[in-house]
This record gives sequence, C-alpha cells and structure tokens, in this order.
Amino acid sequence: MSRVTKPPVLDTTGHLIADELARQNLLLSQLVSAEATATPVATLNEIHEIVRSGEAANVFSYGDQIMLNWSDGTTNYVLPWDVVHFGDVELEDGEIVPGMFIQSHYAMQGVQFSATQAILAASEAMPAGTYHFTIGTNWGTHCIKDKVYQFTTEAEIPANGQIVVGSSGGFYTWGAPDVSPSNWRVYTFSSASSATPLETLTLAEGSGGTDLGTISSSTKFGASGLTNLQMAAYGYNRWAYSANRQYYNSSAASGSWWTPKYGCDRPPQQLSTVRGFMAGFDEAFLNIIKPVKVVTALNTVTDDGIGTSETTYDTFFLASLEQEYIVPQLASTEGAYWEYWKQRLGLTSPQAQGSGGTNPRHIRYGFDAKTTAQYCRLRSAYRGNASNTWIVYTSGSATSYTATNANRGCPACVIC
Repeated sequence: MSRVTKPPVLDTTGHLIADELARQNLLLSQLVSAEATATPVATLNEIHEIVRSGEAANVFSYGDQIMLNWSDGTTNYVLPWDVVHFGDVELEDGEIVPGMFIQSHYAMQGVQFSATQAILAASEAMPAGTYHFTIGTNWGTHCIKDKVYQFTTEAEIPANGQIVVGSSGGFYTWGAPDVSPSNWRVYTFSSASSATPLETLTLAEGSGGTDLGTISSSTKFGASGLTNLQMAAYGYNRWAYSANRQYYNSSAASGSWWTPKYGCDRPPQQLSTVRGFMAGFDEAFLNIIKPVKVVTALNTVTDDGIGTSETTYDTFFLASLEQEYIVPQLASTEGAYWEYWKQRLGLTSPQAQGSGGTNPRHIRYGFDAKTTAQYCRLRSAYRGNASNTWIVYTSGSATSYTATNANRGCPACVIC
C-alpha cells in the first residue's frame, strides 16, 4: 500500500490556491440559490486541484453544495450535492490520497437493493417431472416447518437454469411468510440472466417426485442445495452483491448494467427500464471522482462464514448507518461518521435506531418531487437476517426494510 507523501500540488501552491479560491463558497451558494446552473467545468477542475492539494477542508465547509448535471435519459436535471466529509481514501491500487466526500442532497431513482433470489440453481439439466421441497422454518403466518410442497414441470430446466418461488402477484416476488401458499407459484428460468420464465407452475402440498431438499432460514451462503429462505423470500442484503451497487456504478444502457453475482442471483425489476446511474453525468464530473475503498458489515445469518465485513471499491456508494451519524450495529467498521450529518441532525451523540430516534432533519426528498418525503436506502445490512438493509423512513427514523423494495437512495462519491 502506498501513500502520497508529496501531494500532486505542492503545499505552498495549495495555500495560494486556497487563498485565491476562498470565493468558492460564495460561488457555490450562488449556484444553489439559482438552482438552474451547473457548476462550470473550470470550477470542477479547481475543486479537484484543491482536494488533491489536501486543502479542501480549509476552503469548503460542511453543507456546501456543488451543482451537477444529471439526466435519467429523458429529462435533464441540475441537482445539488452536499459536501459531507473530508478524509484520506484508499484507491484500488492501494494508494492513499486526500478526498472530499459529496452526497446527493435529494433521493435519486429507486432500484431494488436485490431481487428475490432463486431457491435453486441447477448444477446439471433437470428433466421434466415432479419435484418437491420442504419448509424448514416456522416464519410468519404461512411458512410452517416440515410442510412439503410439490410441482410438476413439462419442460427441462437446463444446466445453470433456476427455480424461483414467487407469488401470483407478478415479478416473481415470494414474500413467503406473508403470502398464502395458495398464491405461491414456481417459475423456471433457463439462466440467472433470463427475465422470461420457461414455465409458471402451481404448487400443492405433497412429496411426489424428486426431493430438492429443505429451504431454511439458517442456511449459510454458498451451501449446497436450496438457498436461504429469507433470501428467496425478500432478497439478499449483501452490498457487494446488490443490484443497487451495480446500478450506481454503471454507465451502461438499460438492460445491460446488471450481471448475476452467483448462481441464485436474479435481475432487478428496473433493469429494463432505467440505465446505469453514471450514464447521467457529464464526463467533466466523472473525471474528478474515482473508486475508493468501502467497507460494509455482513449479516450474521448467511454470511458469518465470509467474515464480519467485506471490502469493495466503488465510485458511488450508499452511506452506512455510522456515516449518517446513526447508532451502528458494528461500530468502527463501515466508515467514520460524516460531520455534515452530525451538524444537520443537531445531535451530540448518534441518532438512535428505530422510532425512538426519529429526527425530522433526517428526512430526504425526491430529486423529481422536492416536497415529497422518500424512504432512503442505506448500504448497511440489518445483521440479524439475510434480507433486510437499513433505511431512513419518511418520518426521519432509521429502521430496516426488505431488499426487494425499490427504495430510493442518496448516493455518495469522493472527489480525489
């Protein structure tokens, strides 16, 4: 791992830049008040040079805003991004450089954190016939331990194909504990990337045909056989494997920004209707940000065999509990708290989890509906199950919510 000991802009030069560009705060405030003019390319480059010199904290203040062009492919917006944190960051090659963290002021498009996961990825072709599986966990109203369900296929499932249990409501979302078995359906797919099922089949109680095994809430990630019941019912809460992460870090066209991370992964519902988030920005802005090291705690149900946390390198990422000054589940792991959030929340200690910590100052609004409060996804997994991540509710409280919901998020990135 290397560290920049002599910054790209010399210290003396940096101080001159800081003195000459102290007007930056005024310029930014003027841009925000106009809310129609993006920060000029020349100014973006100046900001970049100040950050690289290590002088950003002497020039900018928490809450300063940079106005950025962003397009969803149909409509063009000019949106504010808040300065939330200053600190060294690690790049993919191990180099450590000064960084200035900025975060979208508004909640952006909603994309599923994760789709419902397949219950099985076929290691080899599965011929047409009858199959059954057993529920291994009492959960909610409708998951009853030791109940056995069967279905009959008329078409072969090819090797690397999938079996997905969903509900009759569409989009293959199961919601197992909350949906009556009379509404459970089996969908078979030719591959993890296929969006169109080979067959849609009904389920009935019974143990006919080939035994696929038991689907349980205690199954570890990567175990052979059926996947974890929570992941199959409400998605997977692992940031590194999430559809959210792929969306925020891609400039690909709709239909192309997601690929499966493992055999039971499934495409998010929004894949065919939205393009990659990065496609909406001007190249001038993308040139001053880089992928940086991001650490995220893992759940203790399926992922404790992997470790307590996981490292990714992301250009854009959702904040963690701790970064937004909320009491974390695993302290001192997912990044230092951002001073912006401490100041914005008006607290001297982190916001409590749940309704007891409700803080209206934590409410976020939509980029396209600036007076409408939004559920805002964080990247932190709810560590007590495999399917929930933390979010900030429209009330300003922090709680957990299923990964299959297409909640909005306020992504962050680092100028470095």
